[in-house]
Amino acid sequence: MGTVPRGTPDTGNGTPAILSTATSVVVPSAAAGTMGKTYAFIRKDQLWVALNGATAVQMTNFNYEQAPNVFWQRPLWSPGDRYLALVMNASPAGLGGGGCPGPDFGASGSLYVMDVATKQFTAVTFPAIQKNVPVSGAPQNSSWEYVFWEDSMHLLAWYNGVAGNVGNTVGLYRYDVAAGKLSLVLPLRTLGVTTLTDPQKGMPLMLSMRYSKGQLFYQVVVHPFEQKSQLVIYRHSIAQSTAQSSKVFDMGSEAWCNDSGSAYMRPGWDVSPDGALLVAQHILTGDANAGKSAVQVHRLDDGSEAPLFAQMSPDLLAHDLALSWGPDSQTVVATENHPLLQKGPSVASLADPTAMQQYSLALSGQVIWRSDSSAFALQQVDMTDTTGISTVYVFLVGDTHGYTLLTNAHEFAWG
Repeated sequence: MGTVPRGTPDTGNGTPAILSTATSVVVPSAAAGTMGKTYAFIRKDQLWVALNGATAVQMTNFNYEQAPNVFWQRPLWSPGDRYLALVMNASPAGLGGGGCPGPDFGASGSLYVMDVATKQFTAVTFPAIQKNVPVSGAPQNSSWEYVFWEDSMHLLAWYNGVAGNVGNTVGLYRYDVAAGKLSLVLPLRTLGVTTLTDPQKGMPLMLSMRYSKGQLFYQVVVHPFEQKSQLVIYRHSIAQSTAQSSKVFDMGSEAWCNDSGSAYMRPGWDVSPDGALLVAQHILTGDANAGKSAVQVHRLDDGSEAPLFAQMSPDLLAHDLALSWGPDSQTVVATENHPLLQKGPSVASLADPTAMQQYSLALSGQVIWRSDSSAFALQQVDMTDTTGISTVYVFLVGDTHGYTLLTNAHEFAWG
């Protein structure tokens, strides 16, 4: 039994990529205090939490004998660290693969909310809420994918419905922690797209989602599976749920999941925590043999744009990046979405957009930031290994070297 790494990297047409193996190096441990006092992580497929400087404690004791393929999303702390939102999925053995896009078995799962003060868990199930649920025995199954804290007491969560029987349940919901109530905020039909759970011929496909300051942002591929598929980012006001979405950024065109092959499947993007800025890859040419892109910062108030990561090597820009704003809304980390080239993260800042700092450890994927923007963390998982053993590394802004933060752990999240 072990964790199957979430998201199988591929060449863009459903064919698994051949990943090079990074050379083993001895990485020094981070300085005392770097870990912080409050954090959460996954170890041996169980949730561990450390509070206010105390030693981390195992909070779950799920039994995976009947569902050995386990996927956790990164825990999400509420503002003020009173609650912790968790999405996890445990599936039976014998998962399939292939196709384009390839299956992402960790994309959705059960949604739990932990009250940090009482150590009690609530299962946010559709359509009812189950309070004080046991977090032992077999875990529940559900179809929640994206979660965002709207404020310290309200969680926004995207529900995908049940594959093959989606119906009208798909959409964005608000969970009121204090009242224990779930309410629909944005039904899928309002956005005018379909999801990867239930694609429909001729309809735009939603690929990913972000939230910031009362606005839902989502990435869409228009005319998927064609030679000139367009990738676009839209936004929708949470307060004005019946209003139309507005287009905020055109990411370019790509032969998305077309027989000719795709260089980009989910080009990178992110919205700043202050809701003012978008950073995104702009595809200049997209096909299996000649991917070319640039990273742009887009101001959401006036639409003006400026380049970022202009010094990044073309081979990195030729594939999907993972882009992440720091909590200061000034700093951006860029990494490979999947470890195809084995190159480390890069950092750029709006304070000097022409500069770029490259880091030495060859790690990929989405980063997690410390709340003070002084550091970010990445994890390393051997994509060919199913033991679930991984290490979390920390990168200090201004220091070009990564350091070991936590061993035998993944999905680390600072409070």
